[in-house]
Amino acid sequence: MDAKKCRTLGVVSIVCAGVSLLFFGALLDIVGFIIGLIALTNAKKLVAMNYSDPYANDAVKLAKIGVVLSLVALIANLLTAAFLAPALLEGTANVSGPMF
Repeated sequence: MDAKKCRTLGVVSIVCAGVSLLFFGALLDIVGFIIGLIALTNAKKLVAMNYSDPYANDAVKLAKIGVVLSLVALIANLLTAAFLAPALLEGTANVSGPMF
């Protein structure tokens, strides 16, 4: 994989983290995290082959940012779900009674 693809995957990982925060999507966080890990491992291989390549170094930075943002977004989504679940379950318990 070349540096351009690694940078693109890093940006995709960052975008996935941002979108998942807006729409509360834990699945999108996991996808972004996996894409970020793929980009990070491949970018590290590129840096190991040619340390002076600025595109490879930028790809590593973007991939690290993507992985961290995906984890932060996943934790935020899980905490939101954990705190909202009791209120949602309590609200549906009251609605399931008789309508009249």
